[in-house]
Amino acid sequence: MNETTVFEALEERRQQGIPCALIILVDSQGSVPAKKGAKMLVSEDGQTIGTVGGGAMEKEAAEMGRRMMAEGDPRLVHLELTEAAGYACGGRVSLYIEPILPAPRLVVCGAGHVGQAVCHLAAYVGFSVIAIDDRADFLSPEVLPDADQVRACDFDHAFSDISVDGNTLIVVCTRGHAHDLRVVEKALETDASYIGLLGSRSKRASFFEKLRAAGFSDKDFEHIYTPVGTDIGAVTPREIAVSIVSELIEQRRGHGRQTGRHSAGRRRIQADGREQAASPCAG
Repeated sequence: MNETTVFEALEERRQQGIPCALIILVDSQGSVPAKKGAKMLVSEDGQTIGTVGGGAMEKEAAEMGRRMMAEGDPRLVHLELTEAAGYACGGRVSLYIEPILPAPRLVVCGAGHVGQAVCHLAAYVGFSVIAIDDRADFLSPEVLPDADQVRACDFDHAFSDISVDGNTLIVVCTRGHAHDLRVVEKALETDASYIGLLGSRSKRASFFEKLRAAGFSDKDFEHIYTPVGTDIGAVTPREIAVSIVSELIEQRRGHGRQTGRHSAGRRRIQADGREQAASPCAG
């Protein structure tokens, strides 16, 4: 299979949002089964397109590609193809392995001032953004030029026509508590691993009480991060967006809090000694 076919397959997967890893043989010494520049694409299920030499070495390279898809970072690896390592060639190869991952998906429910700022900043740092609001005039290209997709719909159907899996992050910042509550209920019915809710500690307590009454459990609340965002003393919509997107980056990079409920205890102390929620309620 030639190089063009590998790149065509790579582009097809990139457009479809299918994770894969590109493996390139960048150096070789001694007796090796392929030439420099040989390329192979490996998918999450282990299927390959192209070749970097075949045999045990290629199988090991494919397994490393699958692991690196989970880790998310490229790497240069060196393999000694010695008999002691289980190979017969006796050479040495250097492989560059780069995971090609789809942009993480962010669904922003609410296109008010905070929602607009979150969409803009999240897109800037590499998220694929879907914006949802029941007001079509808040979803125009002039208002949300960075959104990959906009949906004007009732919040009862916020997630009806989009794919929400464990890699999807949701931020809830509608114009009112009733809409927020409805969106959170619908979000908890999806597989989203992160549901960020804008608001105060009192709002969180009220929501959890209502959600329990609706049949949700404390286990469900582990996916809710509220007050959403890192505590940087944010006040303006754009500052709040910076706070929220910084937490989204934590989640994407695997450095976020283990469960959303842990965020419930986060607060800052004002100069007069009063407690204040980490993120003010805004829409």
